[in-house]
Amino acid sequence: MKTKIALSSALMVSCLSALFLNAGEVSTPIAVVLPDLNQIAKWDDSNGDTADPFWADDGNLYHFQCDGRGFGKEPRNLCFNQIAGTDLGGLRGELVNAMDEYGKANASEKDGANWKVCGQECIDGVFYAFVARNRYGNHSKDPLLRQTSFNASLIKSTDHGRTWTRTARENYEAPMWPGNRFGGPGFIHYGRNGGNVRRDGADQFVYVVSNNGFWNGGDDFILARIRRDDLPKLKTGDWQYFTGGDGLDDKAWSGEIASATPVVNRPAKLGWTAPVFVAELNRYLLVSWYVTPTLKTWFTPECVVYDFLEAPHPWGPWTMVGSFDDRFLGGNHMYGPNLCAKFQERVDGGVKVEMFTSGCPFQDKPGGLYKMWRIPLILRTKPLPAATDVNDNDPAVRYSKGWIVIAQKGSRDFQGDVHYTRSAGATATFRFTGTGVEILAQKYQDSGELAVAIDGQPRGVVNLNLKNFPRLVQVPVFRAEGLPVGEHQVTIESQGEGAIALDAFRVLH
Repeated sequence: MKTKIALSSALMVSCLSALFLNAGEVSTPIAVVLPDLNQIAKWDDSNGDTADPFWADDGNLYHFQCDGRGFGKEPRNLCFNQIAGTDLGGLRGELVNAMDEYGKANASEKDGANWKVCGQECIDGVFYAFVARNRYGNHSKDPLLRQTSFNASLIKSTDHGRTWTRTARENYEAPMWPGNRFGGPGFIHYGRNGGNVRRDGADQFVYVVSNNGFWNGGDDFILARIRRDDLPKLKTGDWQYFTGGDGLDDKAWSGEIASATPVVNRPAKLGWTAPVFVAELNRYLLVSWYVTPTLKTWFTPECVVYDFLEAPHPWGPWTMVGSFDDRFLGGNHMYGPNLCAKFQERVDGGVKVEMFTSGCPFQDKPGGLYKMWRIPLILRTKPLPAATDVNDNDPAVRYSKGWIVIAQKGSRDFQGDVHYTRSAGATATFRFTGTGVEILAQKYQDSGELAVAIDGQPRGVVNLNLKNFPRLVQVPVFRAEGLPVGEHQVTIESQGEGAIALDAFRVLH
């Protein structure tokens, strides 16, 4: 069942808005968001966080990274990079601009803050990015130890990032949005070069969401827009802010930011993010991310949660359709998710969208998480079947010789244990009654491959090896669904001497 997010009553979209859809356009609600942790990937040669890759006019992705060197050599507060290539698995990063005027990494000025970059986009051949001043944890004086973000400005580049205006000094001395109300802006990504989407007037307007001035765990989002033709002027007075009602009506917008009505209210759960338009479904998706429980020291989270919200329009209504946390990282953490317009595609069971993120601890080494990495998201339009998890030590699971049980105190594996083997040909067989099954296992650099068969029919080989990541736990590495109702048997077989750590089976009903 979907959980409705607490929204202002003014955001109830008029039924008449359906009359404004393009001819033949269908908007299909997203019912479920499934992170595909089995396909997680990372750019080991990058360094830094807050990556928001946007799809430029030349077909490449570009993005800033904060507090790191990006794909360069020297750490900076901001640095700008290109990610070139047409194959998602073969993208290569390159530093374009070290952004020296914004200072070395973590360099602050008299206000006790340093520079960070928020949302980024290419619109009609021009690159844009929001920059803002930030204060960390204890220095922010926030009771929840959140990182405050304030005094935002918009900068642009007409030469693919090699030079930028306004200058850092201008942004420091005369910010375009003083204060924190527009402290964490993120562009809604519509496609290459800003897209050409008529829905919601996105071919005429650029839409931006912003929280109330926190890098992590903001309290609400407001929605702003500007005409595409006015965007290059970099004038605050050209912007309008959503005040409620039907966003297709010009009366729903005001030039006064104080009149803005939040489109989403989720206290302490709305960190910086960039929503995306999912063209295949004519829907919008955003990530609401936060640390839980409240931080005690900076930045030492116990758990980071990503909640997924979807909507038919930028102004809502926004509905929660999925959630997952970073326990699969085995004590390491993810943060700062942004969604990408490029590489969206139809796949079995739904539409795939790439989510870019970063994480900690903050180390500049190939196996660290303080880099740009991605997790594919599978968006489904029908609810998932009910499921039951069956631990690896359940009597219904039969093992050949060569397996041992590993149970460790504090383990993040399901029920704290796994069945482990390095024996080629070792098998495990599980009989179940249902319409589908998932296999949960660990992924790590010493992991091997396993062959999967259902009811005696081969279903392929799964590679569990994962280089330069921490050990991942409870990862759904295989899924089969749509089986005839009844009893079935799934068999796995180790394909070599690489490690297999089998954690659980998930039965779909």
